[in-house]
Amino acid sequence: MLYIVEIPIDGGDLTARMAQMRTWLDHLRYQPGALRSSSAGGKVVFRVEFMVEAEARAFAQAFGGRVLGAAAA
Repeated sequence: MLYIVEIPIDGGDLTARMAQMRTWLDHLRYQPGALRSSSAGGKVVFRVEFMVEAEARAFAQAFGGRVLGAAAA
């Protein structure tokens, strides 16, 4: 199962925010399956896939996101 986390990016420096996420993931040695971004209406959203639900929930909490649910791998 994949646990998908959606993180909205509200303004600010997109590069800095991505670096914060990468540093956090590296520090905890979490290895997400994929990191995707999309934009619509001037808003950027990241979707990050995790194999471990606890990691997905911790990431969502750390970055103000939400776990969308589990999806078949």
